[in-house]
Amino acid sequence: MSYRICLVSGSRAEYDLLKPLIIKLNSAEDIALDFVITGSHLDPLFGETRRAIEKDGISITESIRIPLDDDSRGGMARAAADTIKGFTDYFEGRDYDYLIVLGDRFEVFGAAFAAAMLGIPIAHLYGGDTTEGAVDEFLRHSITKMSYLHFTSSEVYRKRVIQLGEDPERVFNVGSLGVENCLFLPKLTLGELQSSLGFELSGYDYAVVTFHPVTLENLTMEEQLYELIGAMDSFKELRYIITRSNADAGGRRINEIWEKESRRHENWFYTASLGAVRYLSALKYSSFMLGNSSSGISEGPSMKIPVVNIGDRQKGRIMADNLICCSPKKEDIVRAISKALTPEFKELSQNVVSPFGDGNTSERIIAQIRRSLECGTIDLKKSFYDL
Repeated sequence: MSYRICLVSGSRAEYDLLKPLIIKLNSAEDIALDFVITGSHLDPLFGETRRAIEKDGISITESIRIPLDDDSRGGMARAAADTIKGFTDYFEGRDYDYLIVLGDRFEVFGAAFAAAMLGIPIAHLYGGDTTEGAVDEFLRHSITKMSYLHFTSSEVYRKRVIQLGEDPERVFNVGSLGVENCLFLPKLTLGELQSSLGFELSGYDYAVVTFHPVTLENLTMEEQLYELIGAMDSFKELRYIITRSNADAGGRRINEIWEKESRRHENWFYTASLGAVRYLSALKYSSFMLGNSSSGISEGPSMKIPVVNIGDRQKGRIMADNLICCSPKKEDIVRAISKALTPEFKELSQNVVSPFGDGNTSERIIAQIRRSLECGTIDLKKSFYDL
């Protein structure tokens, strides 16, 4: 018997995490996988990463295009509405046994909402997490309530999903797919990385930088970014590999500033997307990570490097001892970078243990989905589980 599963991705960051799961689902004889992409995968301003997926040899079943030209809050709300419509049109008439989604972005919310309304069971990766500094917080918990199976990256997050009223028998701590990539994805040599980027790294300390929009903090997004740039300029001996912001509200403005500033900084390398192999390779040889990306929280510990985490975007998440959290003020960022560069903190980071599993995540996810399907008809009527 073959089970029909749909997996959705709306951004390069999601895809890079999902890739080992996609490969294993495609190789399973009892599973027919449809892979649907949307969001920034199809937008040239965010790297049009559909091409990278095709280059990886991953078959794309459908592309659902949504407008991302207006990244105001209203524009994002309208894009979410278009996402719901696009996925409703796609799902109608397709009898999927499961929809798999990851994370908390509005594209994922739109796909999950459409599936829930059409009675398609949802398997959600990484509920129970928190991002107190962004609207992702309520989107993630909303997706949790629409989902039937839950896969969390830690036991703490598993307990939070249960706190939301979900049956413990359908909530599984499987660890992070990011850890799986860190441990098992082949890395480039430093020479290969330099050649691929066309940017000299040998003999330099450098940081990998990612800064995403902040929506629930006092300083404006632009103010925070210029504070960060000021701190980076305080370490002119360092080099920086900078990746574009995501497609959240304000992401385009962040990228415009990075683009403009990169023209006057010879010690910067700015790119739309590195891809998983180059990204993890860049982390491997870096002195530290810098910014407010969830990658610092999830991948940083497995890569054994210091992480300077700026502001409240990731507030509430489990943080390993290699994290240095600071305010988005220049002087605080400078102090945090100085600490990250000390031999003592580098040694601490080398010995840190990731709180997000052992790297066997994709196998655990597939095993639980298969077990659920083998039990027969899924009853989507859920009772609220009281603690």
